[in-house]
Amino acid sequence: MNQKWRFCQNNTISLLFPPNKKTILKSSISDYACTNSAFGIHGPIVKCSNCQIIYVDEELTQEQVSTYYECANDPLYFDEQEARRITFQKHLKKLPKRGNLLDIGTNTGLFVKIAQDSGWDATGLEPNKWGVEYAKKNYGVNLVNKPFEKGTFKKESFDVVTMWDVIEHFTDPVFEIEKVFEIIKPNGVFAFSTINPESLLAKAMGSRWPWYMEMHKVFLNKKAAEFYLKKAGFKKIIFSPHFRNLSLGYLATRLKAINPLFSKIIIKFIFSLRINKIIVPYYANDLYDCYAFK
Repeated sequence: MNQKWRFCQNNTISLLFPPNKKTILKSSISDYACTNSAFGIHGPIVKCSNCQIIYVDEELTQEQVSTYYECANDPLYFDEQEARRITFQKHLKKLPKRGNLLDIGTNTGLFVKIAQDSGWDATGLEPNKWGVEYAKKNYGVNLVNKPFEKGTFKKESFDVVTMWDVIEHFTDPVFEIEKVFEIIKPNGVFAFSTINPESLLAKAMGSRWPWYMEMHKVFLNKKAAEFYLKKAGFKKIIFSPHFRNLSLGYLATRLKAINPLFSKIIIKFIFSLRINKIIVPYYANDLYDCYAFK
């Protein structure tokens, strides 16, 4: 294991899972597409017994990761816009009264567009050039095309900051939380969704849990999230179950993580009946939503 104890610095990390043999392969841009299916490919997974944070114990800077995200093209993500629209509309209804909103890692800018149409003064931050071009062409939304860096926005600029399925992609989410706290106004809220390595599904699958994959670097279970959110200064933390909507076609491709053969059969069946575009609700046992109030 790497002897540079990260995050809480209490020298209390232990190995949860050894590296997958496939990690001898070098990362590629396709590994960082949001909808890629490179499930189960990971480096050494460790856990801190003090703060409970779980992460991939590899030397990799955020600058290196950001270069992958800037160039990754993900057409499958673009195809799922209508399903995500329903999910995002539900997210928006849970937020407090309208004001200034920043969506970090907004990808195609869909959440920003929905927020703007609902009366929010919404801005989106996205390092990926394909997502930024899609947002401008399809939604008429101009996104900030750069990674989330300290000093990008003024202190106490936003009533709400959101990160939907984003925080697990950072090499240092603790630092990201601190940056978010700085740009949120007093009484503002930081809302995000993320994967939960302490869920029943994650524990049952162990190292085979699909979300242990190349593009996910740090895993905030609820205890770790609360620990670092409060350390940053957030006063009230609320967790809730995560629900989303997916097309049947996309859902079938995600089954590849559990059973590739079954997924192949289901995909063939769904597309033969031409029901792949039907959108269905989905409860993600191994994800959660979090609302942190400043």
